[in-house]
Amino acid sequence: MILKTFLVGLALGIQVEIAWAASCPGCEVSDIKKAQYDALLNLTLAQKKKAESRHAPFGLPLSGAGAIDEHLLPQNDYLIWYDDDLRVPLWVAYRLTKDDVSAVRERLDCFRRDPRLSDGAAAECDDYLEPTFDQGHLAPNGDFKRTEAAMINSYIYSNITPQQKNFNEHTWERLEGLVRMWAKKRGDLFVITGAVFDVNGDNIRDSDNEARRVPPRNRVAIPTHFYKIIIKKHTFGAPEAIAIMLPHDNDTHTGDAWISYVTEHITTIGDIERVTGVDFLSKLSVSKRAALKDFKAPALWPKE
Repeated sequence: MILKTFLVGLALGIQVEIAWAASCPGCEVSDIKKAQYDALLNLTLAQKKKAESRHAPFGLPLSGAGAIDEHLLPQNDYLIWYDDDLRVPLWVAYRLTKDDVSAVRERLDCFRRDPRLSDGAAAECDDYLEPTFDQGHLAPNGDFKRTEAAMINSYIYSNITPQQKNFNEHTWERLEGLVRMWAKKRGDLFVITGAVFDVNGDNIRDSDNEARRVPPRNRVAIPTHFYKIIIKKHTFGAPEAIAIMLPHDNDTHTGDAWISYVTEHITTIGDIERVTGVDFLSKLSVSKRAALKDFKAPALWPKE
């Protein structure tokens, strides 16, 4: 059930209408806190612009001219580009800092629909009531432990995709941890994480009606690959980047085999652009954009 409520925006002196989204079983915060955190998802125009500037300094990733049913869901902690038909995020983008990854906070879960989305566009708890797929974050809760609100607001379904169990709990989770280690070593990073839909492997994004869906409701689309683009902005000189795209399967990769596997799947930003149809560096000059898009990191960045 969706409850409608009105909260007073103290800072702005205005009334803001929010939709309070019913959470899935097992939500670990109170209904009062959840309503407060849902309210934080509704930004003013000025707050939206500030979030875009903070989390996408190289330009908001842009979909191709033929994209439909896609739109931005900005919030203070990260940006989501959401597809209403696929009912999953196509990408998320955010600045990751040393302070973010150094924060110590007990994990709290609260999976729930995004109250900003209509009934026809929102993924819900029942879409994931089957045994095969985990509820996989694109913006991982472990990157948002700076506050309880930031962590809880990583559990909205507009940030979730279906992921195979071994992929989510081993292959992908270890890559998320590696990115946090890089942030500790290198300072602020800009992270773009996304889903790919390419069932036939032709390196061109499938149409929405070609995407496989999670049974039995067959509403939420299942990505064929996932990628991460990590960019380090330097005060002087060109930005540094590494791009990784992994097939979405249920294989197990551990130890040194995981390192070899992920290294084999280092790619270029340009290759990810071709298979997704997204321009990730829209604010850069033509020359800087070309150099960064075509660069392929020779190895994983060191942890230390």
